[in-house]
Amino acid sequence: MNFTDIRPRPRTVTVAGVLQLLFALAFLIAPVAGLVYGADVQAAAEAELVRQGLSPSLLAEDNLHFDEGGYALVLPGTSALIAVVLAWLNLAGRRAGRILTLIFQPLFLALDVFILTSQMSQTQYLQSILGEGVDAQAILDVSDRVYPAWLLAVSDARLIVTPVVSLVVIVLLVLPSARAYFRK
Repeated sequence: MNFTDIRPRPRTVTVAGVLQLLFALAFLIAPVAGLVYGADVQAAAEAELVRQGLSPSLLAEDNLHFDEGGYALVLPGTSALIAVVLAWLNLAGRRAGRILTLIFQPLFLALDVFILTSQMSQTQYLQSILGEGVDAQAILDVSDRVYPAWLLAVSDARLIVTPVVSLVVIVLLVLPSARAYFRK
């Protein structure tokens, strides 16, 4: 190995890699919160149904769960893992990392847009599943009160920050300094 061929990593690549690691952490917020607080949120939602004069089993009958588990952990866990691997590859200067990032980061962006729009319409979605006799907004409100206030603020910020991070990572990795670095 010729040490004169070693070039320092440009800041654009370092920033992109660090942003990908933060992106991975952000994707784990909801599932971790669901694991920690999910049973309490489920109980609060069921108690709200009882308060509304309905059966607490209504959620289970419609296969609605506030506690994260199983398949609900697959998408965010896989997304976070992919982001960590891409960050590692990019920070290590592997050309495959840049190429795969330019493939996956737009997919993450699309996923973030889907998550954002589904969050914005969750009341209508829940209402459509549970029917007219249920106050879906009250169920969501009582569920939100179970989570610590800081967690809801972080989750809301995540909905806005992660799409921006995806765009920034893409832009950083198409800049001339990053292209030249990965060409070595």
